[in-house]
Amino acid sequence: MDHVLKSGAGWAALLIVLAGGCTSSAPGPAQASPTNLHMVAGGCAGTVVTDSEPPVWSQTGFRHTKGTPWPVPWALGKPGDAVAFLFTKQLVAGSPLVGGPNKVRWSVQDKAADFVVEGRPFGQSQPVLIVQGGPSDETVPTPGCWTFRVLWGVHRDPGSTINLEVLPAGSLPAT
Repeated sequence: MDHVLKSGAGWAALLIVLAGGCTSSAPGPAQASPTNLHMVAGGCAGTVVTDSEPPVWSQTGFRHTKGTPWPVPWALGKPGDAVAFLFTKQLVAGSPLVGGPNKVRWSVQDKAADFVVEGRPFGQSQPVLIVQGGPSDETVPTPGCWTFRVLWGVHRDPGSTINLEVLPAGSLPAT
């Protein structure tokens, strides 16, 4: 896959996926260049999980040495104003016993203190999982592709969407 990303067409396609619906007034998806972009397992339905450097606004609280992979994989929400940091590399259905809980740190660009995350199986309308924003341990009941909507503000709309693959119970996340 790396050889595809080094080509202009591959890099352009990945930037479109990462940027989602960003406009020119919104910040770019990440501070990554074609030589250090590295996709990792965990995304689905158009969401890319990576260990490249995330947007500057989301980096608070992390230690990072320039030129090395980001300490935890992350995914940028569409349209580019929320990030999910995956401390367990990939989510696992149920209450994962191996590797600890499904710890995710949700971050929003405008530093909203009051936000929620709704999770549901991809393509389904009813929320199954609702958590307060910030760091959380997600107990996702079933495997498959899940859509997480990060919602804040008075009307909690339109929000930001992040799709993450949830492994079957008992699975080990990719290393």
